[in-house]
Amino acid sequence: MKSIKTAGILAILLLGTGTAFSQSRKTESIKGVEQSNGKTIQVDGVGHTLNYTLNGGNVEVSGGDNTVNVKGSARKVSVSGTGNKIYIDKVDNVAIEGGSNTVYYRSSGTKSGKPNASLTGVGNKVVKQ
Repeated sequence: MKSIKTAGILAILLLGTGTAFSQSRKTESIKGVEQSNGKTIQVDGVGHTLNYTLNGGNVEVSGGDNTVNVKGSARKVSVSGTGNKIYIDKVDNVAIEGGSNTVYYRSSGTKSGKPNASLTGVGNKVVKQ
């Protein structure tokens, strides 16, 4: 009986220590979603629907089934995971890894009018709206 109590106390202490370390991060975190500063939007997790405004900078989305709406422009949109949808007004570069991810854009600052795209995986698309 004493060993069960000791094991329980150790488990609680370890959980508390892990929680303390996880809360010492420098970025703002809400439900697995992070925005580290005004120039980079970072989204991590599953099933989020989020809206941002960005003027230059980068968008990084990882996880699954996230929908991210960005008003404004980004130099680069990076997506990894499955089933993510990113809607952005203007983007110059897109990098997608994973499956069934889509980046929808309205315009691009490149000479061709289409963002430079690197697609790795199955069913990934970059689509002009």
